[in-house]
Amino acid sequence: MLPLCQLLVLVFVFQKIFPMGIKNYPVFLFVGLMPWNWFSVSVNSASGVFLGNRDLIRRPDFAPQSLILVDLLTNLVTFLISLPILLVLLSFHGIGITRSLLLFPLLVLIQGILIFGLGLIIATLNVFYRDVVHIVNVGTMLLFWLTPVFYQSEVVPTEYSFLYTLNPMAVLVENYRAIFFGTPLEWNSLMISFIISVIFCGLGYIIYFRKLSEVVDVL
Repeated sequence: MLPLCQLLVLVFVFQKIFPMGIKNYPVFLFVGLMPWNWFSVSVNSASGVFLGNRDLIRRPDFAPQSLILVDLLTNLVTFLISLPILLVLLSFHGIGITRSLLLFPLLVLIQGILIFGLGLIIATLNVFYRDVVHIVNVGTMLLFWLTPVFYQSEVVPTEYSFLYTLNPMAVLVENYRAIFFGTPLEWNSLMISFIISVIFCGLGYIIYFRKLSEVVDVL
């Protein structure tokens, strides 16, 4: 329900009040909103995952990192449930499905690695520093405007384009659009995003395992 409400509001604002001049704008916007909502909801909710499951984490036979995975997959289901709505929009706007859609699992995998790594970092640090949740909320809000969800990345001045290459979500959103609109993927930037996602995942595991015993004690 939330993605549809966001879609209606943003379409009204950026098609009627401040026209973006983008063809098939509802589809363009919805394709961007789907992965962004998966990312933002998962990252924001990660801060309370360990704090909200103290009893489970204190069990010696329980792996706390599985809570991050469960939260990630739960929000992924919402993402996938939105796909039929997207397919209807594509059909309504006369956009056919191409073989590029077969690369959808690859993008989901890269984004899943990114979310899991960030989730581990946020959930672990928030146990010790309770302000992390507020920093994350502000950070995701700012990142939304730096991710081409409702606008095209082509409007970004050339001197700032490197910031979008270093923003994994910006690259992922652009490539999600590529597979649904049947245009070529940006393989070079996608590889950079994959590497950045793996780095975050590795960093998340390092922080998590170094702090795990302290997490249990604090909780």
